[in-house]
Amino acid sequence: MKMTTKQKVSLLIAGLLGVVAALLVTAAFSVLKVQGESMEPSIEKGDIIVINKLSYFFHEPRVGDVVAFSCNIYSEDGEGSILVRRVAALEGDEVEIREGMLYVNGRIYNAYTENPAYMEPMEKTVVGKDKIFILSDNRGALLDSRDLAVGQLYASELLGKVCLK
Repeated sequence: MKMTTKQKVSLLIAGLLGVVAALLVTAAFSVLKVQGESMEPSIEKGDIIVINKLSYFFHEPRVGDVVAFSCNIYSEDGEGSILVRRVAALEGDEVEIREGMLYVNGRIYNAYTENPAYMEPMEKTVVGKDKIFILSDNRGALLDSRDLAVGQLYASELLGKVCLK
């Protein structure tokens, strides 16, 4: 059975729309398999997560957001990997670790962790302009803003917000 010109055009348009849709989805979202244990118990090793790469075009990061960023430091996730951490403080917030606990603006921040771990002391500091302070849910893990190699991040350094696991 021979295709009519109208059927050929419809098929071509459907194919092009499929390609455009696929490009839009990959431009807006990334899928990642979690390698390390730094976000346990919220996100476990082996979990598949979806990162919304457009999230921070519409609003600024908020405390509690789980964010993804590139890291060129060797870690349990490998060198040059994408790390996932939680926003614990925003621009202008005072952060400090004393007696093994993180304080944000003078209050203990122990959200999103089931097993608080001792954290090394950190002098009181103010989160810089346009920066965020990120923290692992597994407080025993490092490579977050407590580590000078990572430090505070600019919101522009974020790859996106984890929206599904």
